[in-house]
Amino acid sequence: MVQTNALNWIFSLFYAFVYIYIIPWTELSGGEFVDVYAYLERIVYLHEGGNEAEYWGLKWLTSEPVWKWIVIFIGETSSDYRASLYFVSFVSVFLYTSFLIKRVEFYVAMLFLVTPMMVDLFLAQIRSALAFSVVLIAYNLASRENVSKLVPGLLLILATLIHMSMPVFLSIYYLLYRLNERVKDNRYYFFAVLTALIIALFMKYGSNLLLAAMGDRHAGYDEYISGSSVAYSIAWFCIAIVLSSYGDFSDRKNRVIVAYSITILSFFFFSSLLNIFAARYVALSMPAIIVAISFLPKHFKQGTYMFLLLYNIYSFKYWLHLTLL
Repeated sequence: MVQTNALNWIFSLFYAFVYIYIIPWTELSGGEFVDVYAYLERIVYLHEGGNEAEYWGLKWLTSEPVWKWIVIFIGETSSDYRASLYFVSFVSVFLYTSFLIKRVEFYVAMLFLVTPMMVDLFLAQIRSALAFSVVLIAYNLASRENVSKLVPGLLLILATLIHMSMPVFLSIYYLLYRLNERVKDNRYYFFAVLTALIIALFMKYGSNLLLAAMGDRHAGYDEYISGSSVAYSIAWFCIAIVLSSYGDFSDRKNRVIVAYSITILSFFFFSSLLNIFAARYVALSMPAIIVAISFLPKHFKQGTYMFLLLYNIYSFKYWLHLTLL
């Protein structure tokens, strides 16, 4: 495991550079990532004087103003908008990697960040990847005694102003953090699975009503996006079962990470049953999931990593449209 911050940064920078600028992901996938077109169109629109609705109060918070400022900044300072978006992706990969290699072996971080799910996150869902990267920074700083508690809080607000999905992740973590103080044994992980089920049911039947009441532009989006297949999500649910059965019960801080991972993985499975697209939740939370697996007893840890590695290799068959696997 890498031990010093300097080496962490060097390895992370090198890995992020290769990931974004050396590997030809668009050629391998057969074309440009769909979301990138939307980002490019918005940059051009705003740079050429296009106007968007002005929001105040709660609507301003839900309009993700920081991302709008980033888009405007790219339009005003860059001559190559796609390259600027790649740089945002580079920053996200760097932050994800540096977070992981402080906690797991570098080759583990390297392997599990090179998956179709993660490539799509970093190169297509650029905005949410950047927002969650800021959350990872806040998590790192929250445990430092020489850093004011105000700093992580401000970073979490910043992340929310980049992507409005962040309060969902933060609320899940906070709920599990509070439950950790009340539930002493492995029932804690049962509550994590139950939490996932409740969230999935709310996402299916209640979230649109809430978003519509708030006037959020994301209301109704789920009607146009199909959920992942149950066959795809069940593998992740199997990992949740392993974590809930053999995860770390002793260290209270580790228990929260394990419970959070169980919730996200279970939520993905329940969402697939309800035809809700939730793969992005697993992708965003991948650092926590990888770290949670590292808390398993040795043989279960090795077996789970091997299972996940083989599963991800096989998933490239569909992503790259290969016939050899």
